[in-house]
Amino acid sequence: ALIDPALKNHHIKLIVEEQNRCEVFGYPSQFAQAILNIISNAKDILLERQIDEPMIHITITCKNEKALICIEDNGGGIALEPIEKIFEPYVSTKHAKSGTGIGLYMSKTIIEKNANGTLKAYNTQKGALFEITL
Repeated sequence: ALIDPALKNHHIKLIVEEQNRCEVFGYPSQFAQAILNIISNAKDILLERQIDEPMIHITITCKNEKALICIEDNGGGIALEPIEKIFEPYVSTKHAKSGTGIGLYMSKTIIEKNANGTLKAYNTQKGALFEITL
């Protein structure tokens, strides 16, 4: 609800696919902040790279009694090598005026330290994929 107007304003299609429901316990506002950071970064790269038919696809499923949330965009992927560096503090792929490099570090801290989950990033043929397991 927080980012949907910005996505619509920039004609970015958001697809949320819930394959089956999982119950997760934790801090909803912190989790929402982590998800918002990832979606906001995807929106920024889609706009920066002027992607035709920009899209963010979120898949929610249960796997081995754990919630699996995948957030994938079609923005061409993350150029940083190794890709895990994006989770380090003060590392940003944005211009100096546009980012501080703290958002994904914060998201990883929320997911891994506060929610005992994992947050990983991969490049796909379309773009970047963030995988959250709780």
